[in-house]
Amino acid sequence: MSEATWDVQDGAIVERPRDVQQHPLLERIYQRHDRLIADRLPAGRTLELAFGQHMHPRADIGLEGWPSNAKTVRKPALAGDARSLPFDDDSFDAVIGRRFLHHVPPEDRERIVAEAARVLRPGGRLALLEGTPGLYRRLTKGAAFRLGALDEDTDIYGHLSETAVTDLVEAAFDLVHSQTLGSPLMLASISESDRSARLLDLYERTQFVKWWTFAVGEVPPTN
Repeated sequence: MSEATWDVQDGAIVERPRDVQQHPLLERIYQRHDRLIADRLPAGRTLELAFGQHMHPRADIGLEGWPSNAKTVRKPALAGDARSLPFDDDSFDAVIGRRFLHHVPPEDRERIVAEAARVLRPGGRLALLEGTPGLYRRLTKGAAFRLGALDEDTDIYGHLSETAVTDLVEAAFDLVHSQTLGSPLMLASISESDRSARLLDLYERTQFVKWWTFAVGEVPPTN
């Protein structure tokens, strides 16, 4: 796997993601997302699933499908499968999942969310951020792949609709927050020019395109 950039393991896509730092606007968008996630998390021990190359600042430990990713981050991390978490019940106060469920076969997604609920304490929260296939996203990403502006498309299972994301959360949690995120300026996020980062303020003022869905669920308190 060391020479490859992605692989299929038990039906799920695992990959060595691109270095987001090469895309200044995208890096700042992701940082914005991280702040939105942090604002919705309770205090306490936090697990991140499929963190890629950069763990969320609030995460205390991560679980990653691509083994080399687990070895290069500065926080505790281990390689494993989110469909069967190697943690005891009630081990965490929060679980984070950023942009990874679309790499998992649809029939396994509820299992992952159920595992997150299992390891969370009462009152704990799951924060999911997933790509949402709005018309603008489909058209622009399709054009970018055809023009070679993006690398090989590994999204073989497709992205999740806003309803699909919230339904997954509501299957095991009380849904406490949901919103869509995205701007027409997402096209500029593939740029490697430092000047693209100057568009962040305008990006934040033009949030009317469906590109991602952010949903937060909470474990109901025990009676």
